[in-house]
Amino acid sequence: MKKYINHIGIFVCIFILCGTALWGAWQLWFNPYRGTVSDLRPSEELETVLTSQQAVGDLDYLVHRLAERHPVCMNGLPDNVQLEYERERAGIAALPEVSVLSLWQSAARVLSSLGDAHTAVGINYENRVRLPLTFAWKDDTLICLGDEYDGFIVVEVGNISTEALYQRFLPQFSYELESWARHSFASRLNRGEYLSFVGVDIQGDIPLVLEKPNDGSRITVSFELCESVTASEEKVGANFDYSVDSFVGMGIFTLRQCVYDEEYKNGLRDFFTSVQENNIRSVIVDLRSNPGGNSLVANEFIRYLPAESYLIGATEVRFGSILRKNKPQSRKNQQLIPVFFDDVYVLTGADTFSSATDFATLISDNKLGTVVGEIPGNMPSSYGDILYFQTPNARLVFTVSYKYFIRPDASKSDFPLIPDVTVPAKDALTETMRLIKKAR
Repeated sequence: MKKYINHIGIFVCIFILCGTALWGAWQLWFNPYRGTVSDLRPSEELETVLTSQQAVGDLDYLVHRLAERHPVCMNGLPDNVQLEYERERAGIAALPEVSVLSLWQSAARVLSSLGDAHTAVGINYENRVRLPLTFAWKDDTLICLGDEYDGFIVVEVGNISTEALYQRFLPQFSYELESWARHSFASRLNRGEYLSFVGVDIQGDIPLVLEKPNDGSRITVSFELCESVTASEEKVGANFDYSVDSFVGMGIFTLRQCVYDEEYKNGLRDFFTSVQENNIRSVIVDLRSNPGGNSLVANEFIRYLPAESYLIGATEVRFGSILRKNKPQSRKNQQLIPVFFDDVYVLTGADTFSSATDFATLISDNKLGTVVGEIPGNMPSSYGDILYFQTPNARLVFTVSYKYFIRPDASKSDFPLIPDVTVPAKDALTETMRLIKKAR
């Protein structure tokens, strides 16, 4: 009996040791989230000066995290990324000191050479400043939106032409499709840090040359950067809302961000219940301006559709030195009541991104609905599921993808999501309503 107990004790000890070793190996080498940050600290100010050694250390830290986590770097950095890294590193090492702004620009050029919109670098400030203007593209022209200068063409900012600013922005921004770069340039150009990022002097008032849309005459106006709401305050508001029009026979579910929680699931159930009660025959999901989030929002939506199953794409997931490849599969649809049997439309724009693109792609590739609008901001087959890091000295915030997603229809992997009906995003709802009326 005693010998038997000793054997059990030895077995338990071996089991514990092996378990501890496996857990340690997971944490040290295979866990994608090792060393990531959840609470971001404020970055150093852009004008803060680092020694070249500190700056090189930050750049090395960023590139090492990229090399050890990103799926495309299983066999080392791609040649073009390695070349860009060596060029930027040599330039920094040759200087006695480097500003945080210059380091940010160098790091951004390295990551942008990867061509992954989810792997990017930026700064994190609690209090931000910006111009009291909003910019957007109208065709190929940058214009002001709202207030006194609504519709005015932006010719220059800080004595630099908008075209020159955009050309500075492109090689310092991570993107897959230029439509996303264009949207990001316009939406960020009013921020103080991004004005500095593209070379505008923000010390003092910033002059803008604006062209009147009615007669082509130009005026010069100057603006002082003012404090804006914080990033957390900007996110305040519902992630979704919906409306049902029984007269038109149409329901619209507007999803502003892909947040998968009980509120979303309950809201979706209430929406489809209202759709059934009002005898609605057409449902519209508006994904314009949706920056993404959790891709499970799409799967939850499909649970209200009559499909018995649907195809989900393959994935490649990196765990340390291991790249796990998951094959595409047909997923049984766990249907919820009430089931909607009629027409589904999905609205997209150039600012539809990440999981919102996945949502539209899942509907499109499985032929569950009609996509109306513009090509979304990123490729449906792309890298994603990001890890957050901060560099040790400048505290630049950067993200690294550790998965590669292949769209359900793999034959289209080299192509963006092309809408069934291509119209400017601002006209997508009007066009969809026209299609609904035509189909009656």
